[in-house]
Amino acid sequence: MRKVNRFEAHLDDYGIITAYLSKEFYSGRSDVFYVRDLKGNLVKCSIFSYEQSGNDYFKYTLGCDQNLIIGNQYDVLEEHGLTVPLQYSLITKSPRFDEEFYYDGDDLGVKCSQESCDFAIWAPTANRIVVEIFKETGPEVLELKRSAKGVFRRHVRYNGHGLSYLYHIFVNGGWNTSIDPMAVGSTVNNQRSVIIDFNQLKPITRHELSPLKQVTDSIIYELSVRDFTMQVDSNIENRGKFLGLTEENTKTNNGVTTGLAHIKELGVTHVQIMPMYDFATVDEHNVSLFYNWGYDPAQYNVPEGSYSTDPDNPFSRIEEARQMVETFHKNDIRVIMDVVYNHVYDMEASSFEKVVPYYYFRRSNTGALSNGSFCGNDFDSNRLMARKYILDSIKLWMTEYDVDGFRFDLMGVLDIETMNQVEALCRAIKKDSLVYGEGWNMPTSLPENMKANRYNQHLMPNIGHFNDFFREHVKGKTSHEEVNVKGYCAGDTSYIEAMKACMVGTSVNNMVRLFDKPTQSINYIECHDNHTVWDKLKESNKEDNREVRIKRQKLMMGTLLLAQGIPFINSGQEFCRTKNGYHNTYRSPDTINQIDWTRKERYLEVFRYTKDLIQLRKMFPILRLTQSDMIESHVKFREFDGMLILNYTCQKSKPYSEIWIYINPTNQIYYESFNSFVKIIANEAGLIDGVLVQNATINPYTLVVFAAE
Repeated sequence: MRKVNRFEAHLDDYGIITAYLSKEFYSGRSDVFYVRDLKGNLVKCSIFSYEQSGNDYFKYTLGCDQNLIIGNQYDVLEEHGLTVPLQYSLITKSPRFDEEFYYDGDDLGVKCSQESCDFAIWAPTANRIVVEIFKETGPEVLELKRSAKGVFRRHVRYNGHGLSYLYHIFVNGGWNTSIDPMAVGSTVNNQRSVIIDFNQLKPITRHELSPLKQVTDSIIYELSVRDFTMQVDSNIENRGKFLGLTEENTKTNNGVTTGLAHIKELGVTHVQIMPMYDFATVDEHNVSLFYNWGYDPAQYNVPEGSYSTDPDNPFSRIEEARQMVETFHKNDIRVIMDVVYNHVYDMEASSFEKVVPYYYFRRSNTGALSNGSFCGNDFDSNRLMARKYILDSIKLWMTEYDVDGFRFDLMGVLDIETMNQVEALCRAIKKDSLVYGEGWNMPTSLPENMKANRYNQHLMPNIGHFNDFFREHVKGKTSHEEVNVKGYCAGDTSYIEAMKACMVGTSVNNMVRLFDKPTQSINYIECHDNHTVWDKLKESNKEDNREVRIKRQKLMMGTLLLAQGIPFINSGQEFCRTKNGYHNTYRSPDTINQIDWTRKERYLEVFRYTKDLIQLRKMFPILRLTQSDMIESHVKFREFDGMLILNYTCQKSKPYSEIWIYINPTNQIYYESFNSFVKIIANEAGLIDGVLVQNATINPYTLVVFAAE
């Protein structure tokens, strides 16, 4: 666990020290231990217990009656003369520590004006902190003064806007050099923090957006800044950059819209931007050297420099990220930010660990790191200052960048209380904000009843969860090993009962019910992870020719957009995106990940169909219900030889009294007779201009919508 040196001593609770002695040093045995302060005062420790720890160490649990002051420097001595610094370790996990040092102020980081700067950093276990400010005349090194709640402060009487700085923290017996975890600006590749006064930047223009009456009115479109704008055929000038998403009216050489114009044409309400904060493994000076989606956080409060046209200019990334959001808003499109507060790229190198060791990352009772994220560390969100950090970060992005909501990566690593506070904060800033995430049950070291996962959805009533049940049963299994397993729309009609549950947001009694309300179900069949639908169909439905595969792609898009809940579309899914069969492309090159706009030209019918079904969803409020009892009152099911039929009863003012949705994943033609004439609203061609029929044909691999006035 923490055993690196032949002798270590850790303050693991108030008055409790855990010491480790290597068996290679006097067989790991000592009968006497002392704590010594900087004045040389010695206090003998009580030995409560000792036991073998692994094959190489003895572990001692010691009691110390001296009132140790958090932040003061102490040494621990053993009887053979070894002396080591006393490290503030698991004591930081105690409720008492949180109670004593929780700081609720809003002044952490650097607050700058035209006349002065105020530095404030929370570091209760630190003994000393100095800030090194890099001015044109050379570095200036200033000592910070400890104040209440373990906050170190320094006031300087000049405008520091644009100056870079580093902290040097003396903690646990040594000096750590670190960027500021609260920094909102950065030099290239997160080498130094930069002082930013948003009031000295160009102000953002806040646009009035169309009302979002209920969350089920949302249609979410996921994209990566880089992937979406990178291809030459897009004719986007600022390829791979924030500004690429601000360019109006871009088209391929054949006149097909790309970029922002494409999103507008499609008709979605929200874009979900894959990580746009500063991430670790892309060299901002050499963007083509390494690729990464950005799920490797380095700085949560700073936009990614590789998406800037000038990463060396600390203002550029900020202004361009703000311009991107502003442009979406100007075009009546809301912006969801994809955030990864569950882990960092490198815990040891992170500013969190350097500033307050042991505090910000979740550990077991033995001190072992929790790894529910499978990234080597889990952010300890139920620590009060860790929770505050997330909340402060959320507030920053909403107030200074005007984003409209958040998608939480591996939300199940975080705790319920944190997520509910996040949602409440977002709602207070913007009443129509969206908060949702990956509610998978991750093996993080939290009690099951505290995890913000899908199984605890009833404790998070206003937070959405990605519905993997929907994905698995509409499309089929997604793991690389099960790529051949078909879902309902891929032809496995044995899933028809599961399909019923999918079409009502898995929120209705007497069938699979995952959520209390359809508003909690983020329905999807494709996202950045795993195979695209097109690549999946090539594997699971090898017997299908290209024409049939296109029909199945459209069928899946139709069920997604007409199901209760909130539909989620991965960029390019609407024109049969392929990644050449690769299922995990988080660091694959642009040739794999970039959106291929020539496929839009090739599969234009799928795009037009998706566009039409989005319009249809917007036309019928009955498809966007918010309560389970409303669904139960208005929806009935029929089935026939593998075909599923949804029968909606609704008010005439909607404008129809009755709607039927026929979903046929089979290779059979079905014939239906109605008691009176009905209108065909949509079929495999998309929206239909109200053709009246009494006898209808439902073709193989199609979805057909009928309505009666």
